[in-house]
Amino acid sequence: MKYTCPSLLIGGVIFYLCCILKPNEVSTDIHFEHMDKVVHFLMYFGLSFVASFGYIYGEKGRIIILKMIVFAFILPILYGGLIEILQYRYFEGRSGDWFDFLADFLGSLAVLPLALYFRRYLLNNIQND
Repeated sequence: MKYTCPSLLIGGVIFYLCCILKPNEVSTDIHFEHMDKVVHFLMYFGLSFVASFGYIYGEKGRIIILKMIVFAFILPILYGGLIEILQYRYFEGRSGDWFDFLADFLGSLAVLPLALYFRRYLLNNIQND
């Protein structure tokens, strides 16, 4: 539970941005083709980053790697897929998009090598102290 609060908060923000907030309610001065995909990538990168780095840091690098992969990669991917299905079926003004799901997947995937490097870094520094 001690690692889940930040992830749940970010997950709630993602749900709000992807399902509750209408697309026309979001405006930025930055516009480029496929900006939506970059936003999806960054949201899921952030979600997986917080989940994995919080777990690794809290355990001082002594983690179960499979547990980290499940909670920091597989669950965010399933969450992204669920949101796309919910958008397609239940939220007016929204549509499910396979490329959004791919961006979610890639954002979460990009964190894994960083998380494993961070784990190794912590383990090396703890042994030297």
